Amino acid sequence: MKFVKISQKELKSMAKLYESVMATAYEGLFYREGKAIGKGIIEVIDKDDGFMGKAEKLVQARGWVDSLTLEDNVAYSEGSIEIDETSSTKTCHHLRGIISSIYEKYTGSMVETKEIKCESLGDERCEFKIETKGF
Repeated sequence: MKFVKISQKELKSMAKLYESVMATAYEGLFYREGKAIGKGIIEVIDKDDGFMGKAEKLVQARGWVDSLTLEDNVAYSEGSIEIDETSSTKTCHHLRGIISSIYEKYTGSMVETKEIKCESLGDERCEFKIETKGF
């Protein structure tokens, strides 16, 4: 499998380009891209007792975050490549998608992942709330 590296500056540039064309709809596009990336990351992990720890390490190894903690219904990250200190909104849309894919495989259910706190807004770390979607 081949991998490509994108710099934080390039990622910000793409976000600005998409936002100029799509307004805030780009957030959903980045989220869906993140879900696809997340599925690729977790396909190499067996669903065993160490699943979440392995997922944390792989997301970090792929350069998305400096650190990631996955707990029952919440995830915390520090140093996301998507951080943009000049933004007035939450910016970790790819990461939100990646986290959704991890929890969906882990729980076997669809989930909704919301970014509650974001380093782009001056928070100490990003925080994501994960809720299982019910029928």
